[in-house]
Amino acid sequence: MFTTRKIAVAVATATAAALVLPLLTATTAAAAPKPTDPPTPSIPQKYLDQPINWSVCSFDAQVKSLYPQAPTTNCAKVKVPMDWANPTAHPDVEVAIAYSKATGTSKGLMASNPGGPGGAGLNLTAALGTDKPQLFSDFDLVGFDPRGFGQSTPLQCVTTAEALNALPVTPDYKERTKLTHKVEMAEAKLQADACSATEFGQFVSSQQTVFDMDFIRALLKARQLSFIGYSYGTWLGGWYADTYPSKVGRFVLDSNMDWTHTQWDNVNFDPFSGQRRRDTQLFPWIARHADQITGLGKTPAQVLAKYNGVRASLVTLVKAGESSVRGDGLDGNIYSAIYGNVRFIRATLDVLVHDEFVKDPDAGEITVQHVDRAWARLAPELQAFDTLAAIRARYGVTAAAATATAAAQVDSAKSVLADARETAARATSGDQPVNLGAIGNTVRCNDTAWNKDPNFYTKEADKMAKKYDFFGYMNGVPMCAYWKYAPQDRNLDLKGSPRMLIVQGELDPATAYEGSLRTHNDTQQVTRFVAIDDEGQHGQYIGSASACAEAIGDRFVFGGELPGKDQVCGTSPLPAELSVYPVKGPVDGKAVQLPKSKAGSLKVSSLLQQTLDTVAASSLR
Repeated sequence: MFTTRKIAVAVATATAAALVLPLLTATTAAAAPKPTDPPTPSIPQKYLDQPINWSVCSFDAQVKSLYPQAPTTNCAKVKVPMDWANPTAHPDVEVAIAYSKATGTSKGLMASNPGGPGGAGLNLTAALGTDKPQLFSDFDLVGFDPRGFGQSTPLQCVTTAEALNALPVTPDYKERTKLTHKVEMAEAKLQADACSATEFGQFVSSQQTVFDMDFIRALLKARQLSFIGYSYGTWLGGWYADTYPSKVGRFVLDSNMDWTHTQWDNVNFDPFSGQRRRDTQLFPWIARHADQITGLGKTPAQVLAKYNGVRASLVTLVKAGESSVRGDGLDGNIYSAIYGNVRFIRATLDVLVHDEFVKDPDAGEITVQHVDRAWARLAPELQAFDTLAAIRARYGVTAAAATATAAAQVDSAKSVLADARETAARATSGDQPVNLGAIGNTVRCNDTAWNKDPNFYTKEADKMAKKYDFFGYMNGVPMCAYWKYAPQDRNLDLKGSPRMLIVQGELDPATAYEGSLRTHNDTQQVTRFVAIDDEGQHGQYIGSASACAEAIGDRFVFGGELPGKDQVCGTSPLPAELSVYPVKGPVDGKAVQLPKSKAGSLKVSSLLQQTLDTVAASSLR
């Protein structure tokens, strides 16, 4: 079995290969002095004594339809200080929580977070229970929407119609021109100004959310908190363990951010990891199914050429003023879809839909006819992994799609601004306020120090666009370059924390394996690391493609048993395949005897899939 040292050697080898890790330069905050942890606040008694008005959650019926023996999940909103360091300095805000009691002997309180930053997690813990019913019997379950998001007091990022109408535009963010740079800077500044326009903006942060989490634990009279966190949820989990080590129960940190480093270090991984997933798994999978997919190519090179051709046609139409369907929009759709293995079908349909559009662009936008023709280009065996109604909903092309929840439309920072511009265009005056909604990057800005020179980021994006031609430009200029509030970072040493379980797929598109391993190496005294060879799904424990990883997680969550050393697991095949196709990467399963992994159905409960899709769709916001 791999030791940590051997895994690290494998990573070093991989970084010398064709896909090279982005360099983290000394000009970023990574070179800054270690931050000072803030004081841990006491909880004023009035918050613990507040009355809680419970009512049955709106999603409880869906939970029971999926698992009739589930306990009733009740919801409420509880008051917390806007700033835990100064509880009387600002008005209180509310955090939405969902709670159910264990049907058996409780092992304690279990919480969760789906990622983001900004992913609404009110129903996630119950959704996990519909796929893993033992959670209902063994734990009291609590879900919550982090402050600023979902049903909690919302962060309002407020600008004006005049400011939106004054923004410059570019036909394609991938084209690294002076115009693109100007656009990225203007948009970043507008978002920073908008999200800091209210006093709440500076307190929508990981540290304040961690304080909220421990308040919820105390309010529900639990001695410790157990936790299952995905993606950004691992950042929250690491910060909680560092802040409240004696309150840590059983923590599973799945698909990890590099949470011992900065937020910039993390987003700087994204172009690399997203391209690796697309080029080593999605495109080869499409090519292997050429007999079931019409017109995308029989080899990965042909699929890539087709993709680039469709994308180029989209950009040409936008430049000609004949279309609003963008090439960078297609990139964003693909990036979010490849979070999940079963969503390879959806990513394939995204290419097909846009291919149909460039063949017939007269409407200037994607119509139901484009979607239906794309659907017809899939064989029934692949159609079985999705529904036409869900794809129509993804593109909002039917009346029913307006209220459909089966497939969230991709919600990027760029699309948020595009929607806001449409609102601004209808404004009756320039000073009419426009709320952009709760932008998750606010959390990133409040968490760690960022380089304040926007030119630094345009240069980085230019370099990334050349190195990773799929989505190397994705970071652009972050709003954090213009953020006016000082960040509250932590020096994560996890002193006093019990051991936690880290689970990581080798080819994760959103949280790079290399970053997760680096965090593990920083915290070896308190973490066990489970790598999954040839696996690229974002989110591994519960409904995992790897029976091995799921079994390790179960032994820990329900029995408290961690493996004696770091592990490498195998996985199961991608959709409509019988074998796992090996990928050259940082984990080499040939060096170890991998535990066998049964062929999975690739399906999780509909409620859990809906929650994961929603977070993936808003991942670029």
